[in-house]
Amino acid sequence: MSEKVEITEARIVEVERVEGKEPLVIMSFVGPGLVGGIAATHIIDQLKMRPIAYVQSKYIPASAVFVDGRLRYPFRIHSDEEGRRWVVVCESPLPIDGSYSIASTLIDWIEKKQPREIVVLDGIPVRSIPAKRESFCVAEIDRCRECERKGVKVLSAGIIHGIAGSVLNECLVRRIVGVAFLTPTVTISPDSAGAAELIRTLNNVYDLNIALDDLVDKANEIRKRLRRVVESHHKMRKAEEKRRGIPQGVYI
Repeated sequence: MSEKVEITEARIVEVERVEGKEPLVIMSFVGPGLVGGIAATHIIDQLKMRPIAYVQSKYIPASAVFVDGRLRYPFRIHSDEEGRRWVVVCESPLPIDGSYSIASTLIDWIEKKQPREIVVLDGIPVRSIPAKRESFCVAEIDRCRECERKGVKVLSAGIIHGIAGSVLNECLVRRIVGVAFLTPTVTISPDSAGAAELIRTLNNVYDLNIALDDLVDKANEIRKRLRRVVESHHKMRKAEEKRRGIPQGVYI
């Protein structure tokens, strides 16, 4: 009989031993338009990434995520074959109470792998999507200038709440290069075009060469998959935001 494991504030459980080679770490969490999640799912599929670890925390809602009848961890870390590119994807909305604990534990683990850079993908909630789709950069000044030379505009001011903001703050404190790429999107509708814009930005800045041809074809499948997950937690998130009075997300 397996020994019962007490669920702590947060811990990383490795399912496969991978020696990171200064990995580029891309992260996505549940956010406006699900742009980060759609982009992350597409990257995982395109690079044929495999799960190497998952995050366990008492702050992750008590639920099980399954796709095509197969259970999977709602908060996972994936790696490519060489261990040079990782994707961290969380498919469950997280209460703001646990943001610091989870972010600190996650960055503790990643920091030991000497990451090249940590990149957060997210959406900026807007009432209507601009005619011209584009991404914006948030980072320290030197990295912002480098991104600007690649054609990525820099946001002048704003706040990133929740787990994404906690991750970026941890990067700042630890002197890890942390970047957020954000694109305007409507909150209520899964936005594959916004996800494609984020991937174009990643391709441009990091030379990833992620194909986008089939993203539109896969968009409906991905949207349905993520919509089911998000809707199952929607009431929980609204209740948490109302209780705390501090919504998660990006505000500019």
